[in-house]
Amino acid sequence: MKKTNIGRQILIIACLIGVVGICSYFYTVQSKPLSEIPDAINSSRFNTTEHLTVIANQQEIEDKHKLAKQIVEMCQNNSFQSIKFSYDMVCPTELQINVYKTEKDFDDNKKFCEISYLSEEENEDYDIVHNPEKFTMYVDGEIVE
Repeated sequence: MKKTNIGRQILIIACLIGVVGICSYFYTVQSKPLSEIPDAINSSRFNTTEHLTVIANQQEIEDKHKLAKQIVEMCQNNSFQSIKFSYDMVCPTELQINVYKTEKDFDDNKKFCEISYLSEEENEDYDIVHNPEKFTMYVDGEIVE
Protein backbone atom coordinates (compact mmCIF):
# COMPACT_ATOMS: atom_id res chain seq x y z
CA MET A 1 0.00 0.00 0.00
CA LYS A 2 2.81 2.45 0.88
CA LYS A 3 4.70 1.68 -2.34
CA THR A 4 1.69 2.78 -4.41
CA ASN A 5 1.44 6.10 -2.56
CA ILE A 6 5.20 6.76 -2.92
CA GLY A 7 5.04 5.99 -6.64
CA ARG A 8 2.07 8.30 -7.05
CA GLN A 9 3.86 11.10 -5.14
CA ILE A 10 6.97 10.74 -7.30
CA LEU A 11 4.82 10.91 -10.44
CA ILE A 12 3.06 14.06 -9.19
CA ILE A 13 6.39 15.72 -8.32
CA ALA A 14 7.83 14.80 -11.73
CA CYS A 15 4.79 16.27 -13.49
CA LEU A 16 5.05 19.49 -11.46
CA ILE A 17 8.74 19.82 -12.30
CA GLY A 18 7.90 19.29 -15.98
CA VAL A 19 5.16 21.95 -15.94
CA VAL A 20 7.46 24.44 -14.19
CA GLY A 21 10.18 23.72 -16.75
CA ILE A 22 7.85 24.26 -19.70
CA CYS A 23 6.51 27.52 -18.22
CA SER A 24 10.07 28.76 -17.61
CA TYR A 25 11.03 27.97 -21.19
CA PHE A 26 8.08 29.92 -22.67
CA TYR A 27 8.72 32.88 -20.35
CA THR A 28 12.38 32.98 -21.44
CA VAL A 29 11.50 32.78 -25.14
CA GLN A 30 8.84 35.50 -24.92
CA SER A 31 10.86 37.88 -22.79
CA LYS A 32 14.09 37.88 -24.78
CA PRO A 33 15.45 41.43 -25.06
CA LEU A 34 14.94 43.31 -28.32
CA SER A 35 18.08 44.43 -30.15
CA GLU A 36 16.69 47.96 -30.84
CA ILE A 37 18.37 47.73 -34.27
CA PRO A 38 15.88 47.90 -37.14
CA ASP A 39 15.98 45.08 -39.66
CA ALA A 40 14.29 44.64 -43.03
CA ILE A 41 12.41 41.37 -43.26
CA ASN A 42 10.89 41.78 -46.71
CA SER A 43 11.83 43.68 -49.84
CA SER A 44 10.37 43.98 -53.31
CA ARG A 45 11.11 46.36 -56.14
CA PHE A 46 8.62 47.63 -58.67
CA ASN A 47 10.45 49.53 -61.40
CA THR A 48 12.77 51.69 -59.27
CA THR A 49 10.58 51.89 -56.16
CA GLU A 50 11.81 49.77 -53.27
CA HIS A 51 9.07 48.46 -50.98
CA LEU A 52 10.27 47.31 -47.56
CA THR A 53 8.90 45.82 -44.41
CA VAL A 54 11.04 46.72 -41.40
CA ILE A 55 10.91 45.51 -37.80
CA ALA A 56 12.19 48.24 -35.46
CA ASN A 57 12.99 45.71 -32.70
CA GLN A 58 11.84 48.20 -30.07
CA GLN A 59 8.92 47.93 -27.68
CA GLU A 60 8.68 51.68 -27.08
CA ILE A 61 9.58 54.31 -29.71
CA GLU A 62 9.60 57.92 -28.60
CA ASP A 63 10.60 59.62 -31.87
CA LYS A 64 9.13 58.31 -35.15
CA HIS A 65 11.10 60.82 -37.20
CA LYS A 66 14.43 59.79 -35.69
CA LEU A 67 13.61 56.14 -36.38
CA ALA A 68 12.58 56.99 -39.96
CA LYS A 69 15.89 58.79 -40.59
CA GLN A 70 17.79 55.79 -39.20
CA ILE A 71 15.90 53.36 -41.45
CA VAL A 72 16.43 55.48 -44.59
CA GLU A 73 20.15 55.78 -43.76
CA MET A 74 20.29 51.99 -43.40
CA CYS A 75 18.73 51.71 -46.87
CA GLN A 76 21.26 54.16 -48.32
CA ASN A 77 24.19 52.40 -46.62
CA ASN A 78 22.81 48.94 -47.36
CA SER A 79 23.32 48.02 -43.71
CA PHE A 80 20.36 45.82 -42.77
CA GLN A 81 21.37 42.53 -41.25
CA SER A 82 18.86 40.24 -42.98
CA ILE A 83 18.64 41.83 -46.44
CA LYS A 84 21.34 43.18 -48.73
CA PHE A 85 20.33 45.23 -51.76
CA SER A 86 21.89 45.03 -55.19
CA TYR A 87 22.71 48.64 -56.02
CA ASP A 88 25.38 47.79 -58.60
CA MET A 89 22.96 48.11 -61.56
CA VAL A 90 20.22 50.49 -60.36
CA CYS A 91 19.63 52.32 -57.10
CA PRO A 92 16.06 52.97 -55.99
CA THR A 93 14.51 56.31 -56.88
CA GLU A 94 11.85 55.96 -54.19
CA LEU A 95 11.34 54.12 -50.90
CA GLN A 96 8.03 52.91 -49.46
CA ILE A 97 8.52 51.37 -46.00
CA ASN A 98 6.07 49.77 -43.56
CA VAL A 99 7.46 49.70 -40.02
CA TYR A 100 6.43 47.42 -37.16
CA LYS A 101 7.77 47.72 -33.61
CA THR A 102 8.29 43.98 -33.05
CA GLU A 103 7.91 40.68 -34.87
CA LYS A 104 4.79 40.04 -32.79
CA ASP A 105 3.29 43.31 -34.05
CA PHE A 106 4.08 42.20 -37.60
CA ASP A 107 2.43 38.82 -36.97
CA ASP A 108 -0.60 40.65 -35.52
CA ASN A 109 -0.60 43.16 -38.45
CA LYS A 110 -0.12 46.15 -36.10
CA LYS A 111 1.76 48.62 -38.28
CA PHE A 112 3.60 51.35 -36.37
CA CYS A 113 4.16 53.80 -39.23
CA GLU A 114 4.72 54.25 -42.95
CA ILE A 115 7.79 55.96 -44.35
CA SER A 116 8.00 57.41 -47.85
CA TYR A 117 11.24 58.77 -49.28
CA LEU A 118 10.40 60.58 -52.50
CA SER A 119 12.25 62.68 -55.04
CA GLU A 120 11.19 66.32 -55.20
CA GLU A 121 11.09 66.01 -58.99
CA GLU A 122 9.87 63.31 -61.32
CA ASN A 123 13.40 62.55 -62.47
CA GLU A 124 14.65 58.98 -62.54
CA ASP A 125 18.24 60.20 -62.73
CA TYR A 126 18.08 60.88 -59.01
CA ASP A 127 18.51 57.96 -56.63
CA ILE A 128 18.49 57.55 -52.86
CA VAL A 129 22.22 56.85 -52.61
CA HIS A 130 23.81 59.44 -54.89
CA ASN A 131 21.30 62.31 -54.63
CA PRO A 132 19.82 62.34 -51.09
CA GLU A 133 19.51 66.14 -51.19
CA LYS A 134 16.83 65.75 -53.88
CA PHE A 135 14.55 63.69 -51.63
CA THR A 136 11.91 64.43 -49.02
CA MET A 137 10.97 62.06 -46.21
CA TYR A 138 7.40 61.54 -45.08
CA VAL A 139 6.23 59.65 -41.98
CA ASP A 140 2.54 58.78 -42.01
CA GLY A 141 2.04 61.42 -44.72
CA GLU A 142 3.77 64.26 -42.84
CA ILE A 143 7.02 65.85 -44.03
CA VAL A 144 10.05 65.19 -41.85
CA GLU A 145 12.46 68.11 -41.61
